[in-house]
Amino acid sequence: MKKMSRAWAYALCLVLVMVGATGCTARGGMSNPGWTVVSAADDVVYAALPMGQVVALDANAEGAEMWMYPVKQERSGVGGIGALFSKSAQDADQPLDAVYGAPIVKGDLLLVSSYNHNLYAFDRASGDVVWGPFAAEEAIIGGVSVYDNVAYFGSSDYKVYAVDVETGQAVWDEPFATGHWVWGRPAVDADYVYVGSMDRNVYAIDRATGQQAWQQPVGGSVPGTVTLSDGLLFVGGVDKQLHALDKNDGSEVWSQDLGHWVWGEALVQDNVVYAGSLDGKLHALGVEDGAPQWNQPAILEGALRAGPVSFGEQQLIVGTEAGIVYTIDTESGEVDDLYTVEGAVLSTPAVVDDTVYVGTAAGIIYALDTAKSGDLQVWRYPPAKK
Repeated sequence: MKKMSRAWAYALCLVLVMVGATGCTARGGMSNPGWTVVSAADDVVYAALPMGQVVALDANAEGAEMWMYPVKQERSGVGGIGALFSKSAQDADQPLDAVYGAPIVKGDLLLVSSYNHNLYAFDRASGDVVWGPFAAEEAIIGGVSVYDNVAYFGSSDYKVYAVDVETGQAVWDEPFATGHWVWGRPAVDADYVYVGSMDRNVYAIDRATGQQAWQQPVGGSVPGTVTLSDGLLFVGGVDKQLHALDKNDGSEVWSQDLGHWVWGEALVQDNVVYAGSLDGKLHALGVEDGAPQWNQPAILEGALRAGPVSFGEQQLIVGTEAGIVYTIDTESGEVDDLYTVEGAVLSTPAVVDDTVYVGTAAGIIYALDTAKSGDLQVWRYPPAKK
């Protein structure tokens, strides 16, 4: 299955436009802008912005910029025209292009994958490129997973890659080939790398050799990330189902119809799996049998492109395409509006204690303190114009 029908490709492009990606061309052909994707560690918020800049922000200093890649260039000459022809401008590093997967912190490194085919390793303190970039053959849509100092990611070239985090060199003799695009971030354990593909299959790849351990067809293409928990893989797809597969052989344990395409990563917590669908509903299902745990799904405004994140002892945080950040009670499914932001929320927020960091398609990052009364916003980047 090396080619996708024109009608099917158009349908996928339409969905991508609806949830925030714009522009469609042939095979893997999304173009800028990307999303604003965020992660947080050690009082620093790391983000990739829609036009491909990567930033590190001081979470304790109102989001002050610590570094940006590429470094901002000083303009010179009449009207700044001289900068267009200067050697320094011509040799300057370029933005990464669209980024759809959240940056990954690994030791002193920050790993960022890009639509421009490349995986980058930045120094967390300075923003300097430490190695690479490591190049796939086509666009990287999903993010990166790191296990035992190896970074794993899929690409629009139908392949899955394993890269040594310290050296930036390939680990496997050849990348693993599937039958179509791999857009979701892999799940990884000591034995296998698990990915879904747009060829309607889920694969387990031997971590040591890069060879296939098993292959399991599901009812539709799998555009999102596979979730691994307690021996089960939770896989959503355009067949509107959430599938639970045995991680050892891929056999299906159960499946549940969620009523619409399932794209965002599922979250497993306290023997319940939470998964959203593009019709704006968040579902709570029993891990063992897929039985609904709430009287009805949590109904939200706007498509749920990204999965939820755990918050506190009994809540979830989730953002929608409508630009609304919600809290959801895990016991009852009760929904409360937390905050309305500028732009669609297409990626999972980052949570540190009582603070929620949200990136939007408008290129804005919000820091929200849920312990505050009144306006929860602590800071936003870039600051609002006065």
